[in-house]
Amino acid sequence: MRLGVVLRSERGGWERSAHVVDLHLAGAGVETDEPLTAGERVTIAFATPTLWDPLVLSAVVAWAHPLGSTDEVDALGRPRTRARAGLAFDYPTPDATLAMFEMLVAIGFE
Repeated sequence: MRLGVVLRSERGGWERSAHVVDLHLAGAGVETDEPLTAGERVTIAFATPTLWDPLVLSAVVAWAHPLGSTDEVDALGRPRTRARAGLAFDYPTPDATLAMFEMLVAIGFE
């Protein structure tokens, strides 16, 4: 799976796009163009097929890897680099947990 999301630092200061490569109720594996820091608190915004507004969750970066090469190339033919990280979600309400479950069902997660 590859799902585009927006990550924001909870302390402010940055916002960046990311791709979710692994998703479940407890958290997500993401790839970014800039590395995240383990222990950092972020918000993650999902555009879902089941809600009008994005599903925004708070998360902690559980683990983070530095930039590494990929098989992809950019527009100039240079190897593209990506960093990977694992996020652990903090659900503010049972409704937010249900919204994530419904999103997983809607995108065919098994």
